[in-house]
Amino acid sequence: MLGAMHSLKNLVFSDICIGCGSPNSKFCLNCQSNWNGQVKKSFIGNIPLFFKSDYNKEAASIILLAKENFNTQAIKVLSKSIADSIIFALKDLSISQSVSIVTVPSSKSSIRRRGRDHIAYLAIEVVKQIKCQGFACEYVPLLIVKKNIKDQSKLNGRQRIENTKGKFGLRGCEFPQDAIFLIDDLVTTGSSMSEAIRALSEAKMRISGLVSACAVGRNSLIPLGTTNF
Repeated sequence: MLGAMHSLKNLVFSDICIGCGSPNSKFCLNCQSNWNGQVKKSFIGNIPLFFKSDYNKEAASIILLAKENFNTQAIKVLSKSIADSIIFALKDLSISQSVSIVTVPSSKSSIRRRGRDHIAYLAIEVVKQIKCQGFACEYVPLLIVKKNIKDQSKLNGRQRIENTKGKFGLRGCEFPQDAIFLIDDLVTTGSSMSEAIRALSEAKMRISGLVSACAVGRNSLIPLGTTNF
């Protein structure tokens, strides 16, 4: 629906904000403020989660445009947010080694419907931005979707975690020795992140940090430096 509204407004206005849809700016100052603040830090289990923006209506619009409409401005906002958070995390966690980015994978049906792998494309853009800042970084697509799960829209957080168990598996058996950062564009209940953590941890891989463009709910309410989730 939000994507359709943006498409309709584009017929009327040459420039509309990718966040709130207001005219005369491709990305208004008010929406930019959601992504230009300090990196936030919380935890999923005992693994730190870093992100720039709280999830709200404007953030939802940007994620939707990037994911479903392949909007380059929206993709730039998300990739910069994730890259900035990873660079912050390296300093916060005192990590000096090179970085391997692992993505929470999309389902095959989503990739077919969109005609591309959104999260893989986003990861490639993140790597470019991190390298431009002088950090060694590579994208390692370790995770794959092993099974379909039922619709989660009416499930609570605990039910979602139970529903996603066993969803992800590993691609191959050669694992990176660098600092591993697991990324996604959005964290809501954390169920997908938790399942990805399980799959990597069972293969004895140590995850240095989790990174998302934005987070919702209790993830976004924990101030920087808090060590309990």
